[in-house]
Amino acid sequence: MTEPISVILVDDHSMVRMGLKTYFSTLPDIHVVAEASNGQEALELVNRHVPDVVLMDLLMPGMDGVEATRLVKKSSPRTQVIVLTSYHDDEHIFPAIRAGALSYVLKDIDPDELADAIRRAYAGEAVLNPRVAARLVKEMHGATQDNTNPFTELTDRELDVLRLIAAGQNNQEIAASLVISEKTVKSHITNILNKLHLADRTQAAVYAWQEGIVRRK
Repeated sequence: MTEPISVILVDDHSMVRMGLKTYFSTLPDIHVVAEASNGQEALELVNRHVPDVVLMDLLMPGMDGVEATRLVKKSSPRTQVIVLTSYHDDEHIFPAIRAGALSYVLKDIDPDELADAIRRAYAGEAVLNPRVAARLVKEMHGATQDNTNPFTELTDRELDVLRLIAAGQNNQEIAASLVISEKTVKSHITNILNKLHLADRTQAAVYAWQEGIVRRK
């Protein structure tokens, strides 16, 4: 049997941690190994347990979630950080992503979707809330390409893959949607990132939103 995904919960509200831990205890593939109420505790626990995933709140006493994320990624690069917060304004989103957070989700997320975000993080796949993407776009605007339109370099199939990335689909879902193999999906994503000069699929999703490839309903 495969080992469950190890998770550390970081939130200064004990009731939030309790609720999350209770829910995750019902899932056989996710195991909460420790809890922290601030960033410093989180860093100490990450060094001790080296978890697969950290669920990180942003606003906490002492060391905040952004600084904790930066230090967690420095200490344990294999550990993926999912920001779980109530805030989706510019001043919180962009620093968290730049600090190394793989995903950014809001606390009104459905529990099953949060569990799926953990599974995706374990697989190295980002989850970006659409409301967050709209804010993150503004912060990234100054880092976008110059007057050329890089989308003209993408093939029609690469554009299809980019739209599905921006819609939050993982590689398996994209493969099913386009009736292609996951290996082909990965190749398309590599090409997209290279052509758009982006670091990862989260940036690709944000860029797609910014340029109108995907529109809010």
